[in-house]
Amino acid sequence: MVTTPARSWFRDPFKRLLFELGASYYARKLATGPEADLRREFLQSLQLPISGNGHGTISVLDVGCGPGHVARALARSGYDVTAVDRSRSLLRIARKLATRERTPVQFHLSPVEKLPFPDSSFDYCYATGVVYWVEHLAATLSEMVRVTRPAGIVASLDPHASMSVSKILAYARATCTNARDTRKLVAWATSAQCNRRFEEGHLRRVLTDAGLQSLTLEQRFGGMVWFWKGTVPARA
Repeated sequence: MVTTPARSWFRDPFKRLLFELGASYYARKLATGPEADLRREFLQSLQLPISGNGHGTISVLDVGCGPGHVARALARSGYDVTAVDRSRSLLRIARKLATRERTPVQFHLSPVEKLPFPDSSFDYCYATGVVYWVEHLAATLSEMVRVTRPAGIVASLDPHASMSVSKILAYARATCTNARDTRKLVAWATSAQCNRRFEEGHLRRVLTDAGLQSLTLEQRFGGMVWFWKGTVPARA
């Protein structure tokens, strides 16, 4: 979905308000069910080396971390995890959950298109269900590349162009997904239809324009979701 600057100017504050008001719902939505399972599958697909096992401590940035479920999972596995989100309400929940679990994640309030870190700060940088939603796509991707070291990996989970409410409902029926989880998936598909879904050619183009190389694009979840990643090249 392409938006004009004027349209983005109106949409962006609305999206910010939506997450502030719906933070508790969003935290519960992503805690369990198919989307939680998909995020675990996404982390496995990254094939991160074991932190501290001859690799030193591996630093990871979660862009648009929301309630921090994925960030906490990585921190529990020994990674040095930093997470950013622009929603104060979501960060409040994320910090509370991390404190309750005694999980060491560094949380920062920040827009994803202007990250508050120096160049080459992290070994890995990822987003889950964020890139498709942002109004400033090119700036967000460029920032993710900028803060990742050369030879580091930038990755994300985003809707494929085929994701739709009708296809989600068919998938839910075929997989015997319960009613509660089906509603969650329908909400995701509705959001994707209102924001951005990626054809392969478009996705490759925007990732290449952001400076990524050695792209890997995989379709998962009945073909409706992209797992993508790319390598940050050496800098002059």
